[in-house]
Amino acid sequence: MIRSIKILFFSIAVPFLITSTLTAQQKNNSYPLPQDYLQLNSDTARMRFLAIAIADSLDEAQLSPVFDWANTGLAMAMKNNVDTMKGIFYYDIAKAYTYFYNKFDSAIVYYKKVPGYFPDRNRKYNAFSIREIMERYADLGKKDSALVYLDTLKAYIDTMPDANGRKIGLSQNIATTYQQFGMFNTAIRYYHIAINGNRLNKNFRGLGLALANLGELYNEMEDNNKAIQYSKEALQYLADVNMPYMQTAANIAEYYLDSGEYDSAWKYYTASAAVAEKINNNEQRSVLNTILARILVKQKKFSKADALLTGNLKAINETDNTFNQCKTLIVYVQLDSTLKHYDAAKRHLTDLLDISRKNEFKKFSLLALQNLSIVNAATGNYKEAFQYQDEFMKLKDSVAGDKAKADLNDLEVSYKTIEKEQEIILLKKDNDIKDLQLKENNRLKTIYGLVIVFLLAVFAIIYYQRNRRNKIETQKIKAELQTQVLRSQMNPHFIFNCLNSIENFIMQNDKRQASDYLNKFSQLIRSILDSSRNEVVPIEKDMEALKLYVELEQLRFNNKFTFSLFLDPALAGGDYRVPSLLVQPFVENAIVHGMAHSEEKELNLTVMASLEGDSIKYTIRDNGIGREKAKVYNMQNKPYHKSVGLKITEERINIYNDQPAKKEAIQIVDLYDENSKPGGTKVEIILKAI
Repeated sequence: MIRSIKILFFSIAVPFLITSTLTAQQKNNSYPLPQDYLQLNSDTARMRFLAIAIADSLDEAQLSPVFDWANTGLAMAMKNNVDTMKGIFYYDIAKAYTYFYNKFDSAIVYYKKVPGYFPDRNRKYNAFSIREIMERYADLGKKDSALVYLDTLKAYIDTMPDANGRKIGLSQNIATTYQQFGMFNTAIRYYHIAINGNRLNKNFRGLGLALANLGELYNEMEDNNKAIQYSKEALQYLADVNMPYMQTAANIAEYYLDSGEYDSAWKYYTASAAVAEKINNNEQRSVLNTILARILVKQKKFSKADALLTGNLKAINETDNTFNQCKTLIVYVQLDSTLKHYDAAKRHLTDLLDISRKNEFKKFSLLALQNLSIVNAATGNYKEAFQYQDEFMKLKDSVAGDKAKADLNDLEVSYKTIEKEQEIILLKKDNDIKDLQLKENNRLKTIYGLVIVFLLAVFAIIYYQRNRRNKIETQKIKAELQTQVLRSQMNPHFIFNCLNSIENFIMQNDKRQASDYLNKFSQLIRSILDSSRNEVVPIEKDMEALKLYVELEQLRFNNKFTFSLFLDPALAGGDYRVPSLLVQPFVENAIVHGMAHSEEKELNLTVMASLEGDSIKYTIRDNGIGREKAKVYNMQNKPYHKSVGLKITEERINIYNDQPAKKEAIQIVDLYDENSKPGGTKVEIILKAI
């Protein structure tokens, strides 16, 4: 867990890590007004003066006067009925509640007053107050309320160009909120919007901060390679910005420590330490001492590590930085365990557990409980070891449940986003067709005019050539549209079937099956979403997605059947591409209608893809109950059900093969055993090879 670097986009610029200065300020309820203010004669001049003075105070992180000055300004705005100034001073009062008093509920009350005075959402106070409400609800853990305001911001920035500064800043805020709720994939999407926008604007400081935040997100996802990659890229843009450079270098050192690369960790530790000494930052020294102690333990310099950690704990105990206190205790436990000082380890772990529970640091609580179980077992206290292990498992299940919910929310948002993008693409292509028709009409009018003036024969030739070319273009666009429509019909059908299966496991309280199913489902959905914008995908990638689908169905049907997949080496070795999940409906048919209702014990499903001349041949074979029995079963149990999946797939094949429907493109053969009893079904599909 790494301390987060947050890029702040206030209506008035607030320096980086503004909250670090708050503890040094004296909070009071009566702050004198400046002498220059007292010399002004009109309320209008006084309100303008206070608005600028408050902006300067926020910019310099001098928050003490903000609340009193803003209330003074608000009283004058109320007296003179100046709506714009009312909104500004309400916003400033909310800022004081947020960053000086840390009273988020009160801040939200005042932030909600602001948009009424700035109904035009393009005014900065409108958007920024909504952003602040979103972030304060997130700080309070009120996810649903936070997401309501987050959706408002998303709708606001959707129509903005990528290089718009406000879109870049709000995308960063949206990303950090999604990250706070564990919706990592959606957070990544909005971090990249901020990154790309900063690249377009050549705003290198903003680019560095966005990359650093993305690196921290990947560390939270336990993907250290990407965490290091993005953080190192960020560092080159932050060389002249002390605080973020120092923190990012320390983060990289910790990422390398987690990966066991101690030489690289030492390099970035020294880079961060140099800046900490330069700006005399004691808080960062505490973080760096923890990193150095981990390195010293690895080097077996135990006495130096112990002295460093003891001093660090003493210094941290005088502050309220409980996060760094937990990190220091974890390293101390590592040292205690290495030296087999189990009593000291228990003491430090008990402190860690108390602090992490009070502050709801669940990851630290998990580490504390797990290590308490290990240490007690090592010292023969098996009863206490069992109790801690039991607490550990319960908390782990709770965390896993929270993660599963976040993953489902993430998938839902991602799916809606892709669905919206597909709708935009379809609408754009529909508009393209209308534009072509409009252009054609204009051309025809021009040509008809020329016919009256010029030769009829010349007109006939020109008209024939243009009409033929436009007809070909229109047919091509219509074919692309048909493919998009067919895909949009298939994906929701498949996705909601899988979501129903996940729901069944959850309702049965089968957490492990639900987690396994969800992980495989996430991989499959990610593969489908990656392929959704392409007409064709590599056949190997398509077979991997099909394999994931069948594994999900095996879990769904309690491994009732076995599965074999064969890909012709000639196809695997070549650069062959096919429409994504083209054969999936036939495989689904074999499972759901062929084998799901069979009572046989040795059920198996085989899928083969082979290269035959200039065609790719798929063979799907199962030993289920056969089509006739399946038809009888469906008439009895699903009399009103009409499946369109195979019809849609047949149309996709015909469009892809660029030819009308032919019987030989898809052949379905009923299989029988030696006693002439139904023994399954075989499907053969011929597809052109590209």
